[in-house]
Amino acid sequence: MSVSELKQEDNPSLRKLSRRESEIASLILKKILVPLIILLVLWHLIASITRITLIDVYNAFIDLALTGDSDGVYLIEHIVASVNRVTLGFLLATVTAVPLGVLIGRYRLADSFLGPVVEAMRPIPPIAWIPLSLLMFPGNVLGSQAFIIWIGAFFPILINTTTGVKRTEPVHIDAAKTLGATERQILGKIILPSASPEIFAGLRVGFGIGWMCLVAAEMLRGRIGLGYLIWTYWSVGRTAEVITGMLLIGLIGFLITFAFLRIEKSLLKWRQSVSI
Repeated sequence: MSVSELKQEDNPSLRKLSRRESEIASLILKKILVPLIILLVLWHLIASITRITLIDVYNAFIDLALTGDSDGVYLIEHIVASVNRVTLGFLLATVTAVPLGVLIGRYRLADSFLGPVVEAMRPIPPIAWIPLSLLMFPGNVLGSQAFIIWIGAFFPILINTTTGVKRTEPVHIDAAKTLGATERQILGKIILPSASPEIFAGLRVGFGIGWMCLVAAEMLRGRIGLGYLIWTYWSVGRTAEVITGMLLIGLIGFLITFAFLRIEKSLLKWRQSVSI
């Protein structure tokens, strides 16, 4: 046994440091290097089909960022517009799906009446709602787009909230009733904290699906946004710009998911951590 190994055995801080270094190396390997290799392999396959190189995409990104598109709209303006639309649709989905999920999950009568309606509408894809959204919001482009994103985010949040409420331990509710808790106290002190992991998971998934609906939403009569950018350049055969928009949608979606996980981890410290 070497002198350094003997020192590590005698010094707990050195053992802890060595363990920490190995954990960091493993994290870098699993979270950065391996995903990067997979992305490069996928990119090689895409490039062999489309004949678009990384240099082409890089040049398209720089051109869109510095000079803008054919209408003079800069890339950052497209990104801000898309994030604002998705945020609006997501907030509308949250304020409608969470209370409705609590209602369905907590009360049998509401579950009997509303549960079949939800299950009948849930399989309809968001893109199928586009014609109806145009009729519901004539002349209101933002309303049509927010509606499509709301549809995409609403059902994951609703289903997860309902499931979380139904999974609340009945013994906890019975104990609270025995101690004289009101229905309002049961909802606020027992049911919502118990269902919070599922609610946060639904919010995370709902925002992700709402972000996926972005291209369909911006295919409507908008003049700005990443989805509009992709659709416009696809129609004129500019593949590098299309891939640039796709990569930005993926990157922003990843960052949003990561932010949700960090918020969830900080608010629900008692829950087993979830990672990307």
